[in-house]
Amino acid sequence: MPCAVHHKPPIMTEKTVQKRALKFLESYYNNRWFKRRIYAAQEVRTKAIFGGKRADGLLAFQGWWTGKPYVVSMEAKSIKTLPAIKPYHDRGRWWRNCLRFSLFICLASGLFYFIGQSNNRADVLVPLLWCAFAGLFYGLLTWNSYRHQTIDVIYQLKQYPANEQWLAFSHDSFAALSVEKQTILKDICYYRGIGLLLVGKKEAIELVNKPRRNWYWQWDVRRNWQWISDYLMYYSKEKEIRQLI
Repeated sequence: MPCAVHHKPPIMTEKTVQKRALKFLESYYNNRWFKRRIYAAQEVRTKAIFGGKRADGLLAFQGWWTGKPYVVSMEAKSIKTLPAIKPYHDRGRWWRNCLRFSLFICLASGLFYFIGQSNNRADVLVPLLWCAFAGLFYGLLTWNSYRHQTIDVIYQLKQYPANEQWLAFSHDSFAALSVEKQTILKDICYYRGIGLLLVGKKEAIELVNKPRRNWYWQWDVRRNWQWISDYLMYYSKEKEIRQLI
C-alpha cells in the first residue's frame, strides 16, 4: 500500500499577519471610537527627515477631547523573522535600571540632605558607596528580570511614533519560543506599554494585552510646545490623512 504523505501546514507569511492584524485593529478601534472616520493602511512611511521608516500598519482618527489626531502604529512579524522577537538581556537597560534604583535609595534615605549638612567630605563616601552597592545588589538579584530584557522588534516599532503601538506575531512564531521566553515577551510588552496580538489560522486573533496611551507633553520636531503630542506630523501621508479624518 502506498505510504501516506504528510504535508506540513503552510507557514503564515508576514504579509498575512500584517493584513489580518490591521483588519482586527480597525474593527477594535471602530468599536471603541464609534462615529469616527478611521484611516487604516498598510506600509505607511515616516517622512524622510525622520528616517523614511515603514510602519506595517497605521491607523488614525480624530481624538474625542483633544481635537488632535489619534495615531496607532503596528509592526508585524512571522516565524521567518523569529530572531527579532526573541527576548534577550540588555546590559544598557540593566545599568540604567540599577542607576535608577540607586537614585531612589538616595531620595528615600535622605542622602542628599545628609550630603548638604555634612562638614566632612569623607563622611559622604560611606552613604554614596552604600547606595552604589544597593543598586548593584538590586541588579544582580534581578538579573533575569524582564525589566532588563528587550526584543529587537521593539526598537523597530519605536521608529513609528504613535499614541498607541502594537506588535502582531503569527501564532506559530510565538509557539516556537520556549514557555519561559513567551512569558518574558508578554511581560516586556506590558512593561513598555505595547499592545500584543497573536494571529492564528482562519483569522483567529488573540489579544494578549492592550497598549498604554502616550500623551506626552513636549517640544515637538517643529519646535512648538505641545501639551498633547500630534504624532501625525511624523508621517509622509500627513496631509492626506488629515483630510480623510
